[in-house]
Amino acid sequence: MRLFAKVSDPELFLRALNEAGTAFYRIIKKNLVEAVYFSSNRTVYFKGDMNPKQFNALKAQAYPSEKIHVDEVRGQVEISQFEEED
Repeated sequence: MRLFAKVSDPELFLRALNEAGTAFYRIIKKNLVEAVYFSSNRTVYFKGDMNPKQFNALKAQAYPSEKIHVDEVRGQVEISQFEEED
């Protein structure tokens, strides 16, 4: 069984992170953050506000990215660490 979760609770998202997977984040604006964690059996997507303490915890465990896209139809997460030209 696989887990796919969409959450807006930053504490829940931060508790879902562990060394068995990889997390990426991007800043949308000021305190609004989009992040995704995925492993072989779990994908957790987060979009919401984080306070500075929560954001520092995220930065310590995740990689910055320019683009995060979750394709639920294909069961695929797309990450890009550089801006793509059209």
